[in-house]
Amino acid sequence: MKWLIILLVLLIPVVLIIARYRQHLLTAWQMWRMYKQMKQASQPPQKQVKQRASDKSEQLIRCERCGTWVAQSEALKLRAKNTYCSAKCMEKAVKLQSLVD
Repeated sequence: MKWLIILLVLLIPVVLIIARYRQHLLTAWQMWRMYKQMKQASQPPQKQVKQRASDKSEQLIRCERCGTWVAQSEALKLRAKNTYCSAKCMEKAVKLQSLVD
């Protein structure tokens, strides 16, 4: 019973202080959240590693432009015979082909 009275005596001032300064506390909390959001937005984005099933039987295909090996599921195909590792390589190859033609 003695501990309950001590707890109550300590809890009442805390509740009164929170009630009195709740607007200030809410403002401080919102400023803290904004600070965390700004800090997170200013950091460079983390590189996302694609999580794939460990399918070891997936065939690798060589890029026609740069020679990089990519998985068949990630390769970009043009005219059903040419494969490229990225849209950038495909665009460069199309530009070169248009200059040759």
